[in-house]
Amino acid sequence: MGPSRVRRIERVTGSQLTAFYLAVAAYLTLVCGIGLYNYRRASTEEGFLAAGRSLGPILGGATLMANQVSAGATIGMVGFHYFSGISYAWTWPLVWVGWVVAALFVAPRIRRIAGLTLPDYFAARFESRMARAIAAVFILTVYAMMLSAQYQAGGLLFGVVGGMPYGTAVLIVAGITTAYTALGGMYSNAYVGMLKAVLLLGSYALAVPYLMTHVGDVREIGQALTAIDPRLTGNWFGWRQLLAISMALGLGLAASPYEISAIYSIQSRRATRLAIGYSFLFQACIGIGVLLFGLSMRVAMPALPAADLATPVLGMSVLPPAIGLLVLLAAVVTFTRTGGAILLTVASAVSHDIYAELLKPSASERARVRAGRLAVLTFSAIPVALAFRKFDMVNFIVIYAGKLLVSFLFVPVVAGLNWKRATRHGAVASMLGGMAACLVWSRLGSPYFLGLDPAEAGVLASALLMWAVSRATAPASPATIEKFFG
Repeated sequence: MGPSRVRRIERVTGSQLTAFYLAVAAYLTLVCGIGLYNYRRASTEEGFLAAGRSLGPILGGATLMANQVSAGATIGMVGFHYFSGISYAWTWPLVWVGWVVAALFVAPRIRRIAGLTLPDYFAARFESRMARAIAAVFILTVYAMMLSAQYQAGGLLFGVVGGMPYGTAVLIVAGITTAYTALGGMYSNAYVGMLKAVLLLGSYALAVPYLMTHVGDVREIGQALTAIDPRLTGNWFGWRQLLAISMALGLGLAASPYEISAIYSIQSRRATRLAIGYSFLFQACIGIGVLLFGLSMRVAMPALPAADLATPVLGMSVLPPAIGLLVLLAAVVTFTRTGGAILLTVASAVSHDIYAELLKPSASERARVRAGRLAVLTFSAIPVALAFRKFDMVNFIVIYAGKLLVSFLFVPVVAGLNWKRATRHGAVASMLGGMAACLVWSRLGSPYFLGLDPAEAGVLASALLMWAVSRATAPASPATIEKFFG
């Protein structure tokens, strides 16, 4: 079956639809079982937010990968490759620079404090309740945006595959995500992350050879893409766009709040570095699959009404039913699992950093955990409301959130861990100034005002403010310097 044979979007048959919903029901049952199994283990705040610091290298690596490979990859990036061809693949190795930064400059030092959240680092390193509060509010705001992208991807997939109303599908995805996260916290996230790794790697290992055989090998796909539009095998995105996107996602990864929480959950610094290596390996395999999915779908069905439909239609109409079912289920697991990590991060910013550390430091362990579960249930609703708006392509939402994250967090985290002279005033100025620069550049209308992308402007402003304000203000106490640099 050559490329010309695969043209029409076919609705799934009744038996295929039944199999899909049975698989989703089995997944829901399994993740709720995982949550219930870990409910008692997550009865302390350290257990709920950091899995008792018990994750080994492989489970930790799966957790780090599962946080990062979101709907922005399995739905959004497949759609981006469908839309723009091969040039977007350059973002993968550039983004992985973030893992190198995390392994060398972030993970070893940040584990010197027994933190649970990224704002814990801000409070400890910069001796500042204000820095904790600002970081917590920012995480709550931007991660709500990122979580809405996961829900939006779920609504799209369930709607295309089963004809389910978009709003109903969003609520189902939110319900699955909220249920296992509220029950088991980080323990649930870790074990569902391992399930996600197995499903993604297994389904891609089956689907890619089939596509290479039935849609075309690499040379044939390249020829077909060139015939559709020469830019698909050339430079759809310029190097400036690719660099800006990669910088936002890669450097943001090194200071990502949900990755920092996962690092706190791993057993030791050595295990953390091994986990980052495993995560890198997992993502490399998945990246190849994402690329070939998008390119193959552009050849097989070059006129989809929306690029984000590439993965759902691939599972429905191109792959054999069994393999297609695995690919679709892997996508469901992807956005519900990453959604769980984001939701736990949002909830921890509210329950741990704002409630337990700022408003009621005397709260008991039981009250802290109860607040965490209540925050999971409460703050799942905000991204649902955002998902109903359907702002843009899934990956555009993820990229813009990434630009805000890197502008706000990268410099205070990396500089604070590797420069003794960084001060609390420098950190606050760096966070607020970096975010303000990113927002202003985004509103100016030109993609590269003064030659800078919003993320580049944000990081540059953040770094300049960190340096200038820190040089002009008093450094941290000797005890804090000793803790992080001794």
